[in-house]
Amino acid sequence: MSVPQLETNGRVEAHQYDSEWFNAAREGRWDILDALLKAGYPIESANSSGYTALILAAYDNHPDTVDKLMAAGANACAADHNGNTALMGVIYKGQLDIARTLLQTHCDVNATNNAGETALAFAALFGRFSLFDDLIAHGADPDHEDARGNTALATVRAQGNTAAMEALRKVGATH
Repeated sequence: MSVPQLETNGRVEAHQYDSEWFNAAREGRWDILDALLKAGYPIESANSSGYTALILAAYDNHPDTVDKLMAAGANACAADHNGNTALMGVIYKGQLDIARTLLQTHCDVNATNNAGETALAFAALFGRFSLFDDLIAHGADPDHEDARGNTALATVRAQGNTAAMEALRKVGATH
């Protein structure tokens, strides 16, 4: 992928370079993202699934690009059409260093997706127990109930996941 050729001080029409923007985010190509931003490309553009460049860069494990997008003003709290945030995505993927970076933002750690699940629920469901203390330190509610009225503890209990049950109890989950 090459950097789009833009006129000096030229402005891009919103979404003219959507394909290049989202591909660059997936590939961690800050040079392309930066060129488009300087030409006026809207940083919070989202694709048809609601993924922003920051969500894609995080999900595809490009921590430097995530940092640069946040420094450029990208919203780390944005969610896709399913309500999943970049934090939820990297927890799912197991990219815990990026998760810890995202925890340093102003985002609500108890934000929920469309199913009412939080980042802590994702961590429990996908075995990311080493992230529990960080999530709790940033205010995660260990007894949050999802849209069905289940806590993360109740969900992993129903799955027979004793390791997750024990880890959740250690961070204060009670039901």
